[in-house]
Amino acid sequence: MSIHTPGAKRRRRYNLQQSRPAADGSASSRTSFADAPASAEAKMRRRNVLEVNRLLSSTIDWLASLPLHVRPLALATQFPRVANRIAQEWKEPSACRRDFEDLVYDNRGNREGFPPDVLVELLALRDHYYGYDLMLAKEA
Repeated sequence: MSIHTPGAKRRRRYNLQQSRPAADGSASSRTSFADAPASAEAKMRRRNVLEVNRLLSSTIDWLASLPLHVRPLALATQFPRVANRIAQEWKEPSACRRDFEDLVYDNRGNREGFPPDVLVELLALRDHYYGYDLMLAKEA
C-alpha cells in the first residue's frame, strides 16, 4: 500500500551527490570498506565484486565508438560497473532508456547520487542516445 494518492505525480530529482556534514563534525561520515569488520566469506564476496568492478573489453570498444564530446570517461573511471551496464544495453533501446531514467533521476529519494562531472556525462550521453546533438545546437 502506497502513502501517495493514486494518480499523484512525484517530483523527480536529479541523482546528484549532495554534500552532507557528518554527525560527528568530521569531513566524511562514510566508513571505508577496509575499516568495516568482515568475515572470511564477506571478504571473498567483496573480492569477487571488486574483480567485476572494472571495465570490460566490450565497454572499452563501446567507449571508443562514441564521439569525443559524449564519451563518459569520468563515469568509466569512477563507476565502471555502471559503464559496463550501459555499454551492454546500448543496442537495446527499451532497456537503455530505462537505465538512463534510473541513473539520471532519483525516483526513490534515498540515493547518494553521482558526482557532478559524472551526472553531466550521463546527461550528455543520454541526449546523444536520444538523438539530440548538443554541439550543433550550440553552433546554431
